[in-house]
Amino acid sequence: MPDLAIQVQVVKGLPGTAVVILNGSIDAKTVIIFQTHLNSVKERGINRFILDMESVKYVNSTGLGYLINLSDSLGEGHGGISLVKVQPKVKVVFDMLGLNAFFKIYGTRDDALKAFTTEPIAGPSEQTVVLGTPGMAAPAFAPAVRLAPPTVETQHQIECASCKAVLSLREPGTYKCPRCLALFNYSGGGKANFLPRRRSLPVQLSLSFAPEYTEGLLEFIHRIARGVGFTNGAMKQVDEAVRDTVQTIHRHSYGGNDNNIYHVQVMTTDKEIELRFADYGNSLSTDGEGKDLFATTRGAMDRFELRHHPKGGNFIVLSKMKKEG
Repeated sequence: MPDLAIQVQVVKGLPGTAVVILNGSIDAKTVIIFQTHLNSVKERGINRFILDMESVKYVNSTGLGYLINLSDSLGEGHGGISLVKVQPKVKVVFDMLGLNAFFKIYGTRDDALKAFTTEPIAGPSEQTVVLGTPGMAAPAFAPAVRLAPPTVETQHQIECASCKAVLSLREPGTYKCPRCLALFNYSGGGKANFLPRRRSLPVQLSLSFAPEYTEGLLEFIHRIARGVGFTNGAMKQVDEAVRDTVQTIHRHSYGGNDNNIYHVQVMTTDKEIELRFADYGNSLSTDGEGKDLFATTRGAMDRFELRHHPKGGNFIVLSKMKKEG
């Protein structure tokens, strides 16, 4: 069996609709096949996709980004993407990244088909985030409320300089992008000046040591790091540090007990990504069992701090600077 099998079934009686059955993983080896196949389906006039993901075990960040771009391109004729039977370890990535605003998720194909027949899915013009009152920010990943398409006379569309979201504005003023909270001044006529980002709002997660949660955390960090402008090489080092830190907490702080959790906080600036881990297990040392428990992490990150909580547990801070040029 190939690494990713794709079967397409055009739905009779529902124009422009197809069920795409996926089996395998969408990873570095298969993502090009995935993109090429779905693009060819779209070129055949399909603008409503029902993706059956019951047998999909993993979706990497490139695959997720492609799905968002495909969803954004399916506006004409009320197109869209629905996901069916998403596995828990894949769904956790969607939950962590806030991608549920881009796709509707159903338990069965019949439920997805009923939704297409009774309630057309909004296209990009209806998913465009309309910012009407200067200084007021919509919630992150806000296009859950259906809005009327913008009129040329009163609204202009611009692209967020940070996350590339399409924003529609009615009048000059100061705004925040509802997806990434980037601050900008809109002077009218489609012209906007985005202010340099300082430090993003911290994202806090409490996770178990199940492998799918580690992969979900890495996917989340990947998307944030790309938004800041980190290279693939730098992100690979961050990956190594995160895996090493999580494994060290699991093995040495909690003694390999899977019934515990750890906490992680992610923050970014224009030049840096900072990760803060906390646990409630045994105090860790940088010199355990005759070796540095965090040797890999130290070698991968620009800053490493380990502190012990007075009531037990550890507080670990990692940071990586973006290389200029």
